[in-house]
Amino acid sequence: MSTVSLLVSLVSVALAATMAVLLARMRREEQQRSAARVAALRGMSATDFLSEGDLLPDAEGFASEPVPSADRFAPEPLTEEEREVGGLFAARDSNPSPWRARLAIAGVIVALLAIVGSVAAFRGSSHPASQTATATPLELLALDHQQHGQVLTVTGRVRNPRGATAMPSPTATVFLFGADGSFLTSGRALLEVPTLTAGAEAGFAVSIPVNGTVARYRVSFRDSANHPIAHVDHRSAPVARNQ
Repeated sequence: MSTVSLLVSLVSVALAATMAVLLARMRREEQQRSAARVAALRGMSATDFLSEGDLLPDAEGFASEPVPSADRFAPEPLTEEEREVGGLFAARDSNPSPWRARLAIAGVIVALLAIVGSVAAFRGSSHPASQTATATPLELLALDHQQHGQVLTVTGRVRNPRGATAMPSPTATVFLFGADGSFLTSGRALLEVPTLTAGAEAGFAVSIPVNGTVARYRVSFRDSANHPIAHVDHRSAPVARNQ
């Protein structure tokens, strides 16, 4: 699971970097196109006016006369249509920049990728923890049983090896089987200690009501998350194999 979370994180970072590069390139190209349009408009609107008192060159004997400056021309009245739109050179409402929407979309994508990567990393970090807790098997030190009437009680003792991870709220489960191997019933109970630390021992006692004849039983252990805990038989003189 840690490998999957690492791959998801790498893919998220790669996609975020790719989006950043594409946005930077698109922004640069948009700025270049805008600059080109401004330069073209400036070239089209450039007009040289003669200053007051300048003379036109003589042509075919005609005397040169001063040319009035441009500001002496009276502006033509605006038409009704131009008044409604504010005139030819009236300021237009500037269009909102498309980069805001683009950056917003890119931000949403990066946020979603970050959330997916975080969830995958969290799940990947939680599962290995439970696997580490159950990596070191318990040591079964003793196992016995007694039947009183219609109740079978299985008792035993286990030890968490030194250097192992502490196990909170471990439970012992006993499965009962008949002479033909058929499953009869089961029962479970917590160990005597709330947390089985490294190097510690704890006993257990599981009482199960029975109706038929029990030929054998099997013991297993689980952690607080109901994950199975492996165990090995370390009894000094094991009796008939009933695990």
